[in-house]
Amino acid sequence: MDGAVSGYHDGRPRAWAGLLPLALPQRAGLRAVIADEKNPDRAEGYDLLRTRILAGTSALGWTRIGVTQAQGASGAAPLTALNLALSEARRPERRVVLVDLDIARQPILKLLGASVPPAAPLMAWQGHALNDRLALLTISAPASDAATMLMSDLFQAELAQRLASLDPDVAILHLPALLTGDAGLAGLPLAQTVLLAIDGRIDTGADLRRCERLIGETRPILGLFLHDGEV
Repeated sequence: MDGAVSGYHDGRPRAWAGLLPLALPQRAGLRAVIADEKNPDRAEGYDLLRTRILAGTSALGWTRIGVTQAQGASGAAPLTALNLALSEARRPERRVVLVDLDIARQPILKLLGASVPPAAPLMAWQGHALNDRLALLTISAPASDAATMLMSDLFQAELAQRLASLDPDVAILHLPALLTGDAGLAGLPLAQTVLLAIDGRIDTGADLRRCERLIGETRPILGLFLHDGEV
């Protein structure tokens, strides 16, 4: 099909051309937690996670995978979401979009060593290309508005439109923590299924049982991932 008609260029939707390049960090402290070809042992752990969970989601037609955690102080979920997205993007001919819906903290930009923009008075989106097959979407907005924004019809329509324009094979949605404020609960319906990332240093059994109950009331639980124990 003609690219001018289809909206595709070089095999990708034209919206990818408008993304701002964002390189992976080179500083040793940041680089150490990134699971890619420069850190093959860590990458292998996330490749196993990818293979274990995404084959099942594909069979069920789920393309929006949520990743959350119990406590806001943990880095388990953003790191799991980032490395899972990098792993999926290593598969040939796959397009992946990673969306950081933790509006109050924007931890994925911090993991990448990028500047976090100040909160905008109105919803402001940014799109970045981490590589040819992996895009990152972030949102700048007042932290106090995070939960109400995630629940709003306007926000949900905008998210759907942006994902449709990028046309990924899978979208990884990093959701706010479930037991810190109400933004985590507000974000659950945006995913079709949810992976709970566990921080073995701070999460308790009671925390995890509560999270499993909260997720299960809204969406199917994809599984639990012991982030600091398996990689």
